[in-house]
Amino acid sequence: MSSIIHEEQAFEKAVSLAQQKINILRNEFSSSLSQEELGIYDAHIEIINDPELKEKTLILIRTKICNADYALSEVFNEFALLLEELDDPYLKERSQDIRMLSRMLILFIQGKEDQDISLNTPSILAAEYLTTNQLAELDHKLIKGIITAKGGVTDHVAILSKALNIPTLIGVGKKLKYISNQDLIIIDSQKSLAIINPNPQTIEDYKKQKEILKNELDYQIRFSNEKAISKSGKHIAVHANIGSIEDSKMAKSFGADGIGLLRSELCFLETKSFPNEEDQYKKYKEIISLLPDAEHTIRLVDFGTDKKLSYLKIFQEENPAMGLRALRLGFKYYNELLRPQIRALLRLSELYNIKLLCPMIATPDDFNQIKNAIQKEFKKLLSEGFKLKKIIPIGIMVEVPNVAFRPELFVNSVDFFSFGTNDLAQFLMAADRTNDNLINYLDQAEESMLLLIESFTKIAHQYGKKVSICGELASKESCVPAFLKMGIDALSVPPALIPNLKSSIRKSI
Repeated sequence: MSSIIHEEQAFEKAVSLAQQKINILRNEFSSSLSQEELGIYDAHIEIINDPELKEKTLILIRTKICNADYALSEVFNEFALLLEELDDPYLKERSQDIRMLSRMLILFIQGKEDQDISLNTPSILAAEYLTTNQLAELDHKLIKGIITAKGGVTDHVAILSKALNIPTLIGVGKKLKYISNQDLIIIDSQKSLAIINPNPQTIEDYKKQKEILKNELDYQIRFSNEKAISKSGKHIAVHANIGSIEDSKMAKSFGADGIGLLRSELCFLETKSFPNEEDQYKKYKEIISLLPDAEHTIRLVDFGTDKKLSYLKIFQEENPAMGLRALRLGFKYYNELLRPQIRALLRLSELYNIKLLCPMIATPDDFNQIKNAIQKEFKKLLSEGFKLKKIIPIGIMVEVPNVAFRPELFVNSVDFFSFGTNDLAQFLMAADRTNDNLINYLDQAEESMLLLIESFTKIAHQYGKKVSICGELASKESCVPAFLKMGIDALSVPPALIPNLKSSIRKSI
């Protein structure tokens, strides 16, 4: 019995130590990544604290009277194999996270240290597979590129390296064997190409290309604070999609005309319990105060079983993209999720130009429900002595086809519209946007979405309502002429894309 207790304690201690280490690794990136990207490390903490994984490990220790590291290895391997058998590439790649965390826990149980990877000179990392933990432990300023045999575009290393502006080739397979230590390599991520030991002329050609791109970017950044007006005099405001203070700083430095989409989930992801009204007030104020005179469009909570909160217990859904998410979930937990957020944002409207954006609206009843809730909280704040001048504009994300096809149902009551083209594309094409096997369907949604946006915008403008786009489609240069033609009022994109997008608008007719 004492040996069982000893092994159980060893397992629990390993979980605690692993959690501490993950938090340390997360902090390594805290100044470089957005809150959404840092959520990868929050997900790792959720995995090691998963009740089912912990319970199965402890049961195996007790029933087989085995070592904690053996039990843990068996249970985590079982879960990893289940994920690897799924058709979903994103979930398949999460199996690598489980294997990495299993190794970390086993090493803690055994009292061993993981093999260190260190860099002291600028290098390209070439490996069978690289973990997010290994990436966090390295000085990413010295990482000039990453090449891995395994992984895909939804791989967490791919996501983090993109955020850190590190050229990356993920999942090159057996081609990795052609790379040796001390090889000179050029990574052309635009062409998904690695050139090993290039000749002097190739090196010279790429140096010139790099210089051209740098000069072009420098030129774009120099004029990024100016308005984007086409050759024919049409203006499109270029806003930033942000999710953190770091994003807000980037938005300011890259010339954002405003914030087109502030993902308010960061307030909830940073805490272990529901953030109260005051916490949210301070956090949102900290972010938007960096652009005090700009227009701020803040999206209300958009959680569901596809974007989980560790402290929000909801049932797993087979199709979370179309399930109990966003405001549907918000009203189910109104006092915990929506009410404090609405009140915090209404209070901030005393100081800043704020608009509220409502996600996953499907019917007029959906909109009336949230509008009534906002008006109710507005009146209550007035009764409490807050000096609110007027209720702030309330808009909706156009991401559900029923809204996109029927603007006449909403134009009288909604103050503004913002197309969320990522969700709209997957709903139109019946293609999960997290499934790499269906990317071709999403690409083919572009033409249909442009037709929808054009017809919707025409009607919305007749009623004096502005229309913007904040999904991936907004950053496509090839669509700029169409956006100008249909009179889109604003585009909202990741901060780093703003200078180039403004330049594209200026070059268009």
